[in-house]
Amino acid sequence: MRAFIFSLDAFVAFTLALVAVYSLIFFSSIPSSYYYLLTQAHYLSRDTLYALSASDCTEPLFASCKGSVMDSIVFGDPDSMRDSIMNSAGTAIPSQFGYVMELSNDSGKSWRVLYDTAHPESGDNHANSTKRLSVSSQVIVFDYSGKMTKDSPNPWFYRSCTGLGAPGGLVQLLTCSDIPSTPPYGGGDGSLDIVPSAGIRLVRLTVFI
Repeated sequence: MRAFIFSLDAFVAFTLALVAVYSLIFFSSIPSSYYYLLTQAHYLSRDTLYALSASDCTEPLFASCKGSVMDSIVFGDPDSMRDSIMNSAGTAIPSQFGYVMELSNDSGKSWRVLYDTAHPESGDNHANSTKRLSVSSQVIVFDYSGKMTKDSPNPWFYRSCTGLGAPGGLVQLLTCSDIPSTPPYGGGDGSLDIVPSAGIRLVRLTVFI
């Protein structure tokens, strides 16, 4: 009886020791820095997109400036797009991270790659492969489909409904009639509208390491 109790006690002790060893191995193998890196990459992609959308474009750094830095990348000269991305997002993202900038014209149904540091021909010093994680953020960018115009004379000229005193004898439009669909105040198809329709784009920035 005493030998049985001694053997049972030894078996229990061995089992507890085995559980302790496996627990140490299990918990030590968990990548504790994963969630920290995930949060850092998320903030990095989000803040980079926000900074590009809120910063004015300057000529020395960008070949073609149009509004903000993001506007210049999306709606600017396609030939200088690569350099614009490298001079903006490339300087904001640390070299240990890689990044991919994509553009969508159909509300995110399909994406076109604008720049990818993992591309063999990019020649970028950023990371070129995903080994640990990949995080994406998106931002909306819009521009008018045509050039905004300022009509002369002002179509909202107001004196009387007979047009007396209006430049060129035009009938004012404030209280007497609607805006016509013929030039100079409109082309019917929107081509000559004072404020043309807006073109919406989605930009996605993926940061990986």
